[in-house]
Amino acid sequence: MKKIVILGGGFGGIYTLKYLHKLFHKKENIKLILINDKNYFLFTPLLHEVATGSISLDNAIEPIREIIRCSDFEFIHSKVLSIDLEKKLIKTDINELTYDYLVIALGSSPNFYNIKDAEKYTFTLKSIDDAIKLKNHIIHLFERSNLGCGDISENLTFIVSGGGATGVELSADLASYFYKTFSKFYSKNLIQNIKIILIQKEKELLPRFSFKLRQKAYEILKKLGVLIILEKSIEEVGENFIKLSDGQIIKTKTVIWTSGVKPNLIDIKGNILYGLKNRIIVNDFLQVENYKEVFALGDIAVFKESNLPELAQAATKEAKVVALNIYNLIKNKPLKKFIFKSSGYLLSLGRFYAIGEIKNIFISGFWVWILWRGVYLSKMISVRDKIKTLVDWIVSLFLERDITEI
Repeated sequence: MKKIVILGGGFGGIYTLKYLHKLFHKKENIKLILINDKNYFLFTPLLHEVATGSISLDNAIEPIREIIRCSDFEFIHSKVLSIDLEKKLIKTDINELTYDYLVIALGSSPNFYNIKDAEKYTFTLKSIDDAIKLKNHIIHLFERSNLGCGDISENLTFIVSGGGATGVELSADLASYFYKTFSKFYSKNLIQNIKIILIQKEKELLPRFSFKLRQKAYEILKKLGVLIILEKSIEEVGENFIKLSDGQIIKTKTVIWTSGVKPNLIDIKGNILYGLKNRIIVNDFLQVENYKEVFALGDIAVFKESNLPELAQAATKEAKVVALNIYNLIKNKPLKKFIFKSSGYLLSLGRFYAIGEIKNIFISGFWVWILWRGVYLSKMISVRDKIKTLVDWIVSLFLERDITEI
């Protein structure tokens, strides 16, 4: 009996399970085990839409047991505490277990870069709880402002820290939410006090994307009413203010942190090497250096000489190679190198509009937004959730965004 254990239920872990299950289904000498502290798979790229009322919670999560509708794997609902690579032993908050092959896909968490009180006073978008907390906070501020409670300018100034894909999409969604949905329920005077400020420490938004895509995103955000501050960073966050690197103080009760991530590292005993951003170094086959039976992928892994993209797209591609290489190890076959080839990039910029780049061709508009929706629908694994989500999305085309507290 060969025991294959996967740590983490994000894109990397779930897709590795999916591919391994396909390769080893009904093989009595193989046992697949997934360990995760939540019993669902979360579509993190859709969290900004949950926070801004575009989609329901159900559209962003899939129960793990429903994804693999088969008893031919074991799910352990617990938190991983430590790994001993020499003893091949995993310790969780409820038990200990051994493995023959291990996949580390524990994902990442927000990186606050030791900025004073950033962790204490900011909102993040890495979990369902984060999205719920942010949505409720936004609605609460509008209701308080409508009653004349507090400083209306402070209440309705929304800061987004970080000009990457998440920050850009969130800023556009906030603008669409406020100016197109909230404007139908709140007074014109209140809406006129809204400020959405996107802060990016680099010279441009979306630095990893092409010039055309960066330029178009900037133009659309400006048109939506988003104030963009470039080449400045946040140095301090307070309960009702931020301080920028040039000393400027901006009064606000809402700072949303999308400025980067760090790997979810746990206590790992063994001769393990760490590289860029303290991520686990893997070889070309995605094996952890010095341990041929251990693999790492997603936001927790990095090549020794180059970076691995911190993208869901990359994690799903890595998962396929990891699953195949575990199969090849067991079958004594040559391993396959991982080479990332982008399938293209798509960004939603508010309701019914998206931009993208596929094979160096720039695309934009409503139908690109439909394509963006379709891509995420295709990444859902269970047929039931695909159908349910598709129906919800079709209905939402004809309805306003949701303004209900959750």
